[in-house]
Amino acid sequence: MGLLIHDATLVSAGQVIPRGYVLIQGTQIATVGAGSPSDDARAAAREVLDAAGKVILPGLVNAHTHLEQTFMRGYSAGRPLLDWLKGCIWKLQAAMDVEDVRLATTLGLVEAIRGGATTVIDHHKVPLSRRHTDVVLEAAQALGARLVLARAWADRGTYAEAPADILADLERLFAEWHGAAEGRIQIANGPLVPWRCSAEMLQRTSALARQYGALTHCHVSETKAEVAMTLEETGLRPVLWLDRLGVLGADFQLVHGVWLSDEEIARIAERGAAVVHCPAANMILGSGVAPIPHLLAAGVELLLGSDGPASNDGQDMFETMRLATYLQRAVMHDASLLPPQTVLAMASSASLAAGEKADIVLLDFDAAHIQPVGNVLASIVYNVRGSDVDTVIIDGRLIMRHKRMVGLDEMGLIAECRARAAHLARRAGVAQLHLP
Repeated sequence: MGLLIHDATLVSAGQVIPRGYVLIQGTQIATVGAGSPSDDARAAAREVLDAAGKVILPGLVNAHTHLEQTFMRGYSAGRPLLDWLKGCIWKLQAAMDVEDVRLATTLGLVEAIRGGATTVIDHHKVPLSRRHTDVVLEAAQALGARLVLARAWADRGTYAEAPADILADLERLFAEWHGAAEGRIQIANGPLVPWRCSAEMLQRTSALARQYGALTHCHVSETKAEVAMTLEETGLRPVLWLDRLGVLGADFQLVHGVWLSDEEIARIAERGAAVVHCPAANMILGSGVAPIPHLLAAGVELLLGSDGPASNDGQDMFETMRLATYLQRAVMHDASLLPPQTVLAMASSASLAAGEKADIVLLDFDAAHIQPVGNVLASIVYNVRGSDVDTVIIDGRLIMRHKRMVGLDEMGLIAECRARAAHLARRAGVAQLHLP
């Protein structure tokens, strides 16, 4: 028996059905239809949700964040990327204990779900021990979230790890966790940034990921300074260097891609790699503006990420869509760029169709900042906020219902996290923020 959601506006693949229904059976969408549910759909439903006034769309994908940074909000203020990393973030990350990571991750996942994301790619930057990583996966499993954990590593520079340790932990994670929780948990190779990773380790870790059919997920060309460092050392711009190493391919995700040359864009398209655009972090840290229109014109797959709460400082995917649109139109002086259907496709490639995974978001459109609606797709991108997410279903399970997380004391979690984050700042020797 399944879950029937009826009398909603359905949005999928840029199309709008003003009134329709969705029947979920198990972990999949069984039926999608216009108008009233069929007798067969009603008979198959164990539970029925009346979604009048709601809009249903496929769950969004937050394609890049750092969940542990939930404890680091506000530290980006007035600091460029490298100063921000060295002066605050690296110190805070190094001081995190296992319970810090568990709580920060849980709060971050709750925030992501409330912001419309049913899938999160977490570039996990605190693999200080096995437990520091496993608690992230356990938190996602407990909440029922869909998570790709890209195990971050660097074998050069500050906080470098030994190559043997990196490879051993990646191998363990692939063996123990890849495909866990009925497939909701995936592992990815997560080199931090080209200038902190050796050529040999980029090749070895990418080869290992490919053995498991997994992604490699890496910050690339976020700032001019980073491009200059790779160029000076290798004689090549970052994308071209990665390509020479043989790691650039359809299983490679370049995060940021702000400072890309035309040759690099062409190479990314040729290899079938994807670029994850993080507009909020690029603006806050003053990193620059990614060449999104050029990437689209070249046929590059584009995804959207909030980036970590330390450099955004939130994970609302509706805000991320809006910022991506506004940023490109402002700097390119072109109001036609990133129409709603394009930016929605960047935020989720899924559709409402029979056989698809039942990862679904219901939006409450009965709000003063949304009504009256002239265009449903435009309203989703320009008007909807994370607070308008009413219900979230992942893998056919109700994770949030009528704006309340299922089976979670959210206010208790927030209180615990507030106290824990203040304690972390003191331990790390980072200037304390003013907290309520």
